[in-house]
Amino acid sequence: MTRSPLEWAAEILGSGNDILVPVKVLWLDLQSQGIGTGLSVDAFTALLEADERFEFFEGVDHGEGDEEERALMEELGFHSGPRVKLAGRELTAEYVTRMLQQSTQSMLEALEGAWEVRPDDDPEAEQQLLEILTMAQRLKHEVDQALEDTKGTKEGGG
Repeated sequence: MTRSPLEWAAEILGSGNDILVPVKVLWLDLQSQGIGTGLSVDAFTALLEADERFEFFEGVDHGEGDEEERALMEELGFHSGPRVKLAGRELTAEYVTRMLQQSTQSMLEALEGAWEVRPDDDPEAEQQLLEILTMAQRLKHEVDQALEDTKGTKEGGG
């Protein structure tokens, strides 16, 4: 029996650790499972949107309109486009906290990777990358500190 792409998506979104998932990631997983073969990402999105079990959130465009940059960002794991979740599944503070930490860590790792392959003969690009890397490290530290402070406040009863 062939599995329905909608039933598969509901099962994945209902049982996985990730509550809010980029539609593109869900579609890629669907394709790798051999479900919905020939179904485009746009057609899959339309199916999900027509089903009241799914709730959509606006996504981001990691390439800011540049297809080449978007493809590079997707290789790094940053997928553009809308996010989807099961309507009945709650976005908890713990989940949002975990996603924020994962996102800042992924960003930092991607920038560190860019630093490792930076061009040797472009001091201006190196300086810009160093500044961005420094800002990312600061942001990660501030996020971690804010989350730790929040955790301490909750544990302290304040």
